[in-house]
Amino acid sequence: MLKVLRKKIGKTVAVVAVAAGVGVFAPAVAEAGTVSVTWGCGSIGGPSGTKTFEITVTAPATATVGQTVTVQADLKQVAPAWGSTEPAGKYTGSIVLALGGAASGRADATGMTNPAIQPGTPFRMTGGTGQVTLPTAGQVTLATSSYILYYSTGTFIMSCGGSGAKPVAATIQVS
Repeated sequence: MLKVLRKKIGKTVAVVAVAAGVGVFAPAVAEAGTVSVTWGCGSIGGPSGTKTFEITVTAPATATVGQTVTVQADLKQVAPAWGSTEPAGKYTGSIVLALGGAASGRADATGMTNPAIQPGTPFRMTGGTGQVTLPTAGQVTLATSSYILYYSTGTFIMSCGGSGAKPVAATIQVS
């Protein structure tokens, strides 16, 4: 008799199948990591200066050579606190992820939008996705590199980034 149990782990669903007393485990589909960065931000029409963000990157834990994978990114501005009420979808943005290890280049997580924002709460951007093709075996790291913010009309507002260390938010093991 085959019994299937499903356990939700964040956005990942792991399936455990038990047949005739033998367990078969499906590997986790994705892993997420959150890093904190403090970047200088240049602006047109928005506040500039130093800002601290928490960026969460979700990527497959494993992949095969030559495979194209989708990565996801979300952002929360930790400091300074947001000062006004803003409707959902007023802003769009993207996060640039620098590839390292067994790959080089970048993955742009685009299509981010904001949920509704209230004064004094963190500014958030969610739903960024990008794709990267993994050319060789080994570990591929995804490090936060920069962030760009636009009005939903496409008008540029702000760009943030730093020249220092880029914290690794996710690693993919490519075989």
